[in-house]
Amino acid sequence: MELISLNKKHTHTMKKITFLLVLTLHFMFSAAFAQVSNTQEVMLFGKKKVIKAGSIIRCATTEYEDYLKSKNPNRLSTTEFEQWIAPKVNLEKNKQANSSKAFKTNAVITIPVVVHIIHNGDLLGADENIFDEQATSQIRVLNEDFRKKINTPGYNTNPVGADVEIEFALAKRDPAGVLSNGIDHVNLEQESWSTDDINTIVKPQTQWDPEKYLNIWVVKFTNTELLGYAQFPSASGLSGISADSGSAATDGVVIGYAFFGSSSYFPGGTYVTNYDKGRTTSHEVGHWLGLRHIWGDGGCGVDDFCNDTPNAGQANEGCPTGVDSCPASPGLDMIENYMDYTNDACMNIFTADQKTRMITVMNNSIRRAVLKTSDALIPGVVFANDAATIVLNLNIIPCSNSFIPVIKIINKGSARLTAASITYGVDNANLQTYNWTGNLANNESQNITLNNVTTSGGNHNFTATITSANATTDQNSNNNSNTVNFDITKNYGTNTVIFSLQLDRFGTETTWELTNATGTKLYQGGPYTDTPTNSPLPAPIKTSFNLPNNGCYTFTIFDTEMDGICCDYGVGFYTLSTPSDEIIATGGKFGEVESKSFIIGSLATADITNAKSVYLYPNPTSNILNLVVENKLETPEAYTIINSLGQIIKTKKIETEEDLRINVSTLSQGIYFLKLSKNQAETSTVKFIKK
Repeated sequence: MELISLNKKHTHTMKKITFLLVLTLHFMFSAAFAQVSNTQEVMLFGKKKVIKAGSIIRCATTEYEDYLKSKNPNRLSTTEFEQWIAPKVNLEKNKQANSSKAFKTNAVITIPVVVHIIHNGDLLGADENIFDEQATSQIRVLNEDFRKKINTPGYNTNPVGADVEIEFALAKRDPAGVLSNGIDHVNLEQESWSTDDINTIVKPQTQWDPEKYLNIWVVKFTNTELLGYAQFPSASGLSGISADSGSAATDGVVIGYAFFGSSSYFPGGTYVTNYDKGRTTSHEVGHWLGLRHIWGDGGCGVDDFCNDTPNAGQANEGCPTGVDSCPASPGLDMIENYMDYTNDACMNIFTADQKTRMITVMNNSIRRAVLKTSDALIPGVVFANDAATIVLNLNIIPCSNSFIPVIKIINKGSARLTAASITYGVDNANLQTYNWTGNLANNESQNITLNNVTTSGGNHNFTATITSANATTDQNSNNNSNTVNFDITKNYGTNTVIFSLQLDRFGTETTWELTNATGTKLYQGGPYTDTPTNSPLPAPIKTSFNLPNNGCYTFTIFDTEMDGICCDYGVGFYTLSTPSDEIIATGGKFGEVESKSFIIGSLATADITNAKSVYLYPNPTSNILNLVVENKLETPEAYTIINSLGQIIKTKKIETEEDLRINVSTLSQGIYFLKLSKNQAETSTVKFIKK
């Protein structure tokens, strides 16, 4: 396993390393102890690995192969695989030598790809639920790199640089034969995944037939140091060696979501500097097609089985020049090779021998050769009436329990979409219906702003579902519904908030603050004192905040080294709670900053009792607010308008239909509450927003 220092955004910087070295010298510890103090433990495929603090794991394919071998002793070893492939590579070389065009195959091979974007219900484009454009930018990079396309970052002028003549295309049909764009957003209701769980849960639940598709899983790793890994190809039919195809249910490539795609082609994605040009995937697909690391995973005396890649002693990082890690062998290290560990922007070459090896795999290996005849690139079935929906934005109003959802409706059918019914709601309760009309041709879409939705503080899910298309049953139910998770600022009935902070060893990195709705700092703390490695962690810092009612507050904690306070340098954490031990916020593993908002004793969430049969429109409004009561027997006798501070603005009896049209044009912009009453008793409270 090779390690590379990561950029400041996602790693411990040299400051921490320097601190530890100075500390070691100060206490006159041995060099061996200093080395230990600069390490951390990570879990890879069920095993603990000690790595250098502040490093990443550029590729874990070697460790993954060891894991697969431990699970299945019949899986071919490296030696056995090379015994099988070597004569086939020689046959391919002879074929190329006799060809009239150097390095040319009979035809370009196009591999169908499905990209599974695994998320936990985030909005499209948020965190690990990356935009489709980030995925398509990755396919573009693969094609530039494997085809050595001129005037792209994948081009090189090296005499041994090869056009591999393998291309990649997003699938045009799903396993059911329905038209697809080859991008599969899957909500597994979990934010991050260990390598073990990816193998046992994620892959089996989401994989498309590996004999028809190259499966690429884009995930958020629990082990954030890891960039990606791939399943190496298997042999087939070698006399005297058991033909073991490996586990079909795990075959494919896994990439961390922030290392997938190219910031050059889709700047709106989520990336990590130095690993933002899509070369992690080019590297891992190289493994998936049978390539080894250029140093052979062993050093100068270990073969990568490609004669035109000079011997290398180890992985290279950054973007060095003139490196010769094996001076006894001819040639400098090929740091620009996709199978090294250099920065993305420094890579631009697959060699002729690497090409031969990959073509040989595509012609002979199980689940690789059959991809050449896959029907996954034949467009799938298009239904006449097929509408799809995506939740684009919830527009959650800060420090309130209201939001204004925006969804997109897309016509996936061959017939024009002129009408659709959409139900929506929170936590599958109190569903509302929106009847849309319009005129959309195939693949055209329209954004829809739904009515204001109110719910209680805490974590919820919002679902929008198409129930009919063109006044008939939608013929493809697989794309009718979209669910996203969200948080609403919660109200707490106490003026006292208890704060506890357990620091890690680097207290000088940690600060925090508590602000009110105007951004005024009410309380703050840090930076603190660092704790030597050989000393126990300091006792938790405990204090309390006395906060006025009807206020929205935000607690924010910062770490200047962007690695949180948990868990590599001590088990740091923070907790905000009520006197009755109700947790308001807690955490420790957060990177650079983490925030949590909450409300103290506010009407904003305490008194909302919105009856299902009562609603307001338009909401927000700048002029007239219409009060609709579906059950006329529940028509209120009076209403009261109250501002967010609990002050009564207006009270009026409802005596005519016109009284249900409430003129709010004279109100200042902000959040208000309409309290309805009947027989001198309150019936419901509905929030509205004055624009």
